[in-house]
Amino acid sequence: MMAKMTEKQKACILILGAGFAGLYTALHLDRLLPKDAPVEVTLVDQNHFHLFTPLLHEAASGVIHPGLMMTPIRRLLRRSRVRFLRARVDGIDLENRRVQLCCIVLSYDILVVALGSVTNFYGLKPFQGRALEIKTAADAERLRCYVINRFEAATREQNPERRRRLLTFVVVGGGCTGVETVTELREFLLHLREEQYPHIPAEEVRTVLVELQDRVLPQMDRTLSRTALRRMQRMGIEVLLNTRVRDWTEEGLVFADGRPPLPTEAVVWAAGVRAHPVVAALPLEKDNLGRVVVDPYLRVPGMPNVYVLGDAAHARHPQTGEVYPPTAQVAYRQAPVAAANIVAELLGGSPRPFDFTYIGDLVSLGRLSGVADPFGRHLRGFPAWAMWKFYYLLRLVGWQNRLRVALNWLLALLFPTHSAISYECAPECAGELCL
Repeated sequence: MMAKMTEKQKACILILGAGFAGLYTALHLDRLLPKDAPVEVTLVDQNHFHLFTPLLHEAASGVIHPGLMMTPIRRLLRRSRVRFLRARVDGIDLENRRVQLCCIVLSYDILVVALGSVTNFYGLKPFQGRALEIKTAADAERLRCYVINRFEAATREQNPERRRRLLTFVVVGGGCTGVETVTELREFLLHLREEQYPHIPAEEVRTVLVELQDRVLPQMDRTLSRTALRRMQRMGIEVLLNTRVRDWTEEGLVFADGRPPLPTEAVVWAAGVRAHPVVAALPLEKDNLGRVVVDPYLRVPGMPNVYVLGDAAHARHPQTGEVYPPTAQVAYRQAPVAAANIVAELLGGSPRPFDFTYIGDLVSLGRLSGVADPFGRHLRGFPAWAMWKFYYLLRLVGWQNRLRVALNWLLALLFPTHSAISYECAPECAGELCL
């Protein structure tokens, strides 16, 4: 245990990552620590903004502007004592209590690792670097650009089969992210075809969801999974359950069960996440996703000065033993507990375990529809959709962003989605694509 802080000592707290876990740990520390406490809190992130990831699929479809998901970190911290440093984390030396950034080396007394996660391709190399992701604002913009470029290429293609291949969009992964992405994408595709490309036959625009398990949203009750499946099928989404992708060749997506390849040029990978490479490289006990195993107080066993939070942590409920899922909800709830335990370590006091009861999932299924299971209750359709909107609106950082997002949502209900690209897409010249 770290000795109680004295007036002559200055504790250096280093927080890596400004996602939900890292940012809110810094903000809670600023509130909990006495004004005259000899403590320096430094928050490090490779971006200058905090990204509100639950809205990524709506940014990809044009429902909201991508900028509304991003809040400048320095603006959030301008009235706090937290120092912000924009830099990439390249490595962590736990033995010498140092962190290697892309530009400098920082020492620490207390370390909070909240670097988040990266897309898990499960060793399928054909998808790495080629499949689209939905992890960042740039990913959302790239997906939007990708869709419009394929429609443009299809207008010049005379061969119906090749045109169908261009206009077949596949989402791999039937969890929350995959289902929200595929339903939002489907609505965008139909609107785009009707508004700008009416000469393209509607049946040529295909949207496919591929899921390994026997149902979508496997973490939810089966009745809600069936509701989501029926909703997607009514929208015209083809759902392939019990299906594993094995390869992506010139013929298209190759499946492990031997069914014919699915011709497509557009795959969005939403099949899971794994720990950030810097976290996965740490010489600590980890799970099969590279997440560090932590004790009930969110600390590394044997290292009481190192906390691991959010998607980087393999944390269990202290009573049930259930592993917390890598969601924004869990990361957000871990932050005040980690901050309180750090203050207790510095000023004297007893740490408290993280015993948050997961309240359930909220899943948007496109316009005015959704499913939700808050506290075990089952909501479908408009009530679930309204709860999704209300919950994430409250979780947005800053009243200005909340107001602007609410206005965007209102406009999306009253008027067709804006389908033009708000930035210049990079030119593509490969085969039938020559833009």
